[in-house]
Amino acid sequence: MSECVKVTLVELARYREWTELLGSDREWRIQEEQSRIYSRAQEAASSRGGLAIPLRYDYLLLLTSGLSDGDIRAIVDSIREESPVEVRYSTAASRSPAAAVSMAFALLRGNAGGQREGCSQEVSVLGHVDLDDVTGLTERTDPLEAFHRVQELLHYVSREARLYGGIAQYLGGDNILVVMPVDNYEALARRLSETDRVKVGVGVSVTPRRAAELATKSLDWIRSHRGAAYVKVMDDLRAPVTASSGEGKAANT
Repeated sequence: MSECVKVTLVELARYREWTELLGSDREWRIQEEQSRIYSRAQEAASSRGGLAIPLRYDYLLLLTSGLSDGDIRAIVDSIREESPVEVRYSTAASRSPAAAVSMAFALLRGNAGGQREGCSQEVSVLGHVDLDDVTGLTERTDPLEAFHRVQELLHYVSREARLYGGIAQYLGGDNILVVMPVDNYEALARRLSETDRVKVGVGVSVTPRRAAELATKSLDWIRSHRGAAYVKVMDDLRAPVTASSGEGKAANT
């Protein structure tokens, strides 16, 4: 059985041209509109088992493994109701989310190569990356210093995830979401955990929302078993996977 990650790339067409019509005192309105569109996309996607990720805000990435074509159309229709410009979208699937995005973009531009890559089983593999004791760091320094530390971590996670075909997204606070590939996601999680004071919870399921839930549960397990593991995987689809720590300890789901 060939497993793959399915994504839907949503484009707000001629978005830049729309912003230029707003005059010079426009940035506050653009930020306000972006927030509304993202909120609508997240609400519509999560209610059907998916998740929404902003890219440049004129592009949104929907994680849509396990969702039907009808589900995807309904999500996009919700975005259209909020968007001030035309909305286009395309869906593609591959063994890595980054490859799926590239294929979906090719479809949007009318190029060959955007398709579902011989996929017989759609899956979602999500990592929840957490920097230990950011609250303490904030109290010892200040919120800006803590923010800079988290941004440094985001840069590192983005770079490493990209090498594996993954996608990193900042969730706020000290939390980062990693959309992981079907292959080698355990190696990616271990690699990320090699950074000092970083914990990685991984969830594997059909739908993105369920995988995100399992990733958070994995992270909660790490927090409640301090020192037992820095990587924890919870998997709805396969046999339990061991979690590893820098000290060689292990824990099973």
